[in-house]
Amino acid sequence: MRVFPSNLDKNGFILLEKPLPGGVDRLTRNDPTFSDLAGVLTGAKPVTYTDCLPKSLPALRGLCSALKLKFLLPEEAGRRGAHFAGDGRKVMVLIGKRVKDLRTAEAAWKRSTVDMAWGLALGYPECCVKAFTRWFANGGGAGPRPELVRFTAAATAPGGPLDFRLNNAWNYFSRLDYKDPSDRRGHERLLALNPDIDIPSLHVASWHPCSYRCRASAKKAGLIYSFIERHSPAYAAGLRDLLARPLLFRDKYELAALRGTFRRGTLACRGAAGPVSLLGAGTRRLLSYCGELRRGPGGLVFERDGKTLFAPPPDEFLLLDFR
Repeated sequence: MRVFPSNLDKNGFILLEKPLPGGVDRLTRNDPTFSDLAGVLTGAKPVTYTDCLPKSLPALRGLCSALKLKFLLPEEAGRRGAHFAGDGRKVMVLIGKRVKDLRTAEAAWKRSTVDMAWGLALGYPECCVKAFTRWFANGGGAGPRPELVRFTAAATAPGGPLDFRLNNAWNYFSRLDYKDPSDRRGHERLLALNPDIDIPSLHVASWHPCSYRCRASAKKAGLIYSFIERHSPAYAAGLRDLLARPLLFRDKYELAALRGTFRRGTLACRGAAGPVSLLGAGTRRLLSYCGELRRGPGGLVFERDGKTLFAPPPDEFLLLDFR
């Protein structure tokens, strides 16, 4: 069974092979995630934000002090944001190197977390911020908002493999609909199915790219991943192992990272690799039985020994070649 992160001490902290500045040799798995912290320390992001339990604030303050980072609680001004945990106990924390950057982010956050100013204050590429705000406004169209992975895939030019560091399929920050109880239940079920995989930190880029070929995002994600790899090769290897895989995507909680390799648009499939999702049992059995997934003119085709087992409607599944 896959475990991520695998390099935890007995108290559940990520162990670093090369300590961070200030002698920091271990990190919490979340609040902030390793990738968010790496974004600030590399300069890829001037500011990051995280949810934090009040009892954990002293430890977070100590981490920021050791790393010479600044710390700001924007909700002290009165406004409460939507929290990922959804239980009302967490507080929002902004972290960055400069107070000026934190104040800029705080002012943007007070206005809106779905407009340009907030995303730019966090250092996300402008093209990606524009795309996200367009997606949030019903995907730029008149119909219901498409799932974000589908929206991003539609903006991705065809071609060769996709950079695994931009794989956002398991990153549910900013994709959750806090007003929809069924969406929250789906997310909770996904987490419960994967007790050994820390889904909230399963990403390199913590933002959502405008396309899976976005050069600006790839550059920032490259800095972040290299930093993680330098300080914790085991953690970086765990990210790559789970993200650098062909991805079968049906919906937000119905997806599968696959064992297999592409050749000329056809995937030699050896079943799902995990994490476990809410993908139906029939599709999971099909993945374990079929030998190939082929992109045909009418959509994806599941085959075995050259024979078609299943040809779903053209838009039912995406097959994304993350490597």
